[in-house]
Order: sequence, then structure tokens, then C-alpha cells
Amino acid sequence: MKQVLILNGDIEKTVSTDFLINAYKNGAESSGATIREIAIIDLIFNSNKLFNNRQIAELEPDLQKALNAIRQSNHIVLFCPVYVDHIPAKIKGFFDRLFMPDQIFTTQNQNINNNFSGRSARIVSILDEATFKEWKANKKTTYLAIKKAVFEKCKMTPVLTNTIGELHSLENHYSQKWVAKMEKFGVQLI
Repeated sequence: MKQVLILNGDIEKTVSTDFLINAYKNGAESSGATIREIAIIDLIFNSNKLFNNRQIAELEPDLQKALNAIRQSNHIVLFCPVYVDHIPAKIKGFFDRLFMPDQIFTTQNQNINNNFSGRSARIVSILDEATFKEWKANKKTTYLAIKKAVFEKCKMTPVLTNTIGELHSLENHYSQKWVAKMEKFGVQLI
């Protein structure tokens, strides 16, 4: 049975992000997957990376729980809104603390590295209106840093991506198209 971890990277926990997450969850649950969800903004941790990998980093309880959830999953899905071409600091801090390559953690008196091989991932990048217009003009990938420097360096493969423009209304054709796609991706789990 597939173990799916959904990372909600929306710092405002907007209705449109929940709309897409619920569609993905419905598809994954219909295929028999077990779903866990973590809202990164709800976690309590120091988002500044200490020691630059020179020392073993002690993880706060919320990061220990997140690391355990990552280790128990086969597939990770990140839903991450992108506003004004940046990733919010707390979300970046989450990646810096758990996903930097060759990092070693201490958790419950065990040293654990972050080689997450054997796991696949999907990044759903939800752009605001200005960023989406820019993306349509030059196809600049807003998720490239997360895909290449975070997930792939931690040995996740494949890492699939989706770029979604702002969902102005949850009832319009564009939103409904993406809901159908999210359900389909949830069923396929890749």
C-alpha cells in the first residue's frame, strides 16, 4: 500500500490550496493509499540552519515528527503557492533543515541522514496572477530550486511538477480542470 505525505506549503492556508489538496487526497484514497498531511506553517521550529553541516543538528519535536512522516512515506506531494517569485522563509527553512543533501540529524539518540531514495515526489506550484503572467511569457520554472536542489539531491525520483495559475474562483472551468487533474494524479500516485 502506498504511503503518501502531503506537505502544505501555503503560509496562508488558502481555500484554493485546500481545494487542490482535497482533490489529490480523494484520488489517492480511492486507489487505496494512506494519506498523511503536514501544514508546514503550523510547525514550531527554528527556520535558520545551524552549523552548515559541520555538526549534527538536533531536531525540534515538530521536525522529528515531519522527518518520521517522510521516512514512512513512498510518495511526497508539495503544494506550494509562489507569491512575487519567492518561497516564504518558513517553507525554505523547512527544506533547509530537513532536505539539505548529506545532512545528518539526531533524533531520539540516533543519527539519521537524509538520503530519501526509493521515494517519488510531485510539486504543485500555485502562482499568483503576476507570477503566472511572467511564467506564461518565459516559462521560468518557479519550482526548479525545490526540484533540483532539494528533492533530487536527496535522491527522490521521479520528481514531477505542475504549474497552476491563480484560481480566482473555485467554480470556473480552469479550477475544475485542475481539480480533475489533481484527482487523476492522486489515483496514479506518480
